[in-house]
Amino acid sequence: MIYFAGIQRLTLLDYPGHTACIVFLPGCNFRCHYCHNSEFVLPEKLEKIRNTFIPESVFFQFLKKRVGKLEGVVISGGEPTIHQNLPIFLRKIKKMGFLIKLDTNGSHPEMLKTLVDEKLLDYIAMDIKASPTRYEEFSGISFENTEEPFLVQKSRDILFHSSVPYEIRTTLVQEFHDEQEFIRLCTFVKGSQKWVLQNFRSTGGCLNPDWEKFSGFSQEKLETMKKKAEKMGILAEIRI
Repeated sequence: MIYFAGIQRLTLLDYPGHTACIVFLPGCNFRCHYCHNSEFVLPEKLEKIRNTFIPESVFFQFLKKRVGKLEGVVISGGEPTIHQNLPIFLRKIKKMGFLIKLDTNGSHPEMLKTLVDEKLLDYIAMDIKASPTRYEEFSGISFENTEEPFLVQKSRDILFHSSVPYEIRTTLVQEFHDEQEFIRLCTFVKGSQKWVLQNFRSTGGCLNPDWEKFSGFSQEKLETMKKKAEKMGILAEIRI
């Protein structure tokens, strides 16, 4: 049984080319400084909204009414792949005829491979937040005794060798993604189907309040970065 921290009943943007709903699964193993979904991430905040969680049965009642009206379901979070019963949940959605898009931070390649191998996913959006050597700085957790930066690389490789359409996304922060870091990122994502460059926006509510004074790049600079990626053979797209 899966419980949801929230449901967005309709999105025309989150699943490229399809009408969909979004379900937000609670909990995450990262603590990314710029995260604006802290209520779905931090245990103390999750505890405060736990009595508002939506049970799986209610979601499927909703989805049954959307057959023929929605094309897909976006599975987001938090980090969906931390939930061990995720495959069971996705099988139920597939049986109803819906397409499934997964949003993931790529830290659980074994779960990602299971979902890909079972053909439970129709589109994947995976965040690559930084080059491997700087993941700890960006994600807000220590990798000293874990393999997680390397696990993200394993997930990247699963996507590269998969037949499932996907995109890799990076949210660019001016104070973090300097020219050297951007080149390292280009090297890390080279070979991907599509690299989406998203601009950081400080609108308040960052998980780390110190990052609220940070900023994104100008449109001109983003275009320059996009061209630099394309010169390295990467299909890049700016998404505002």
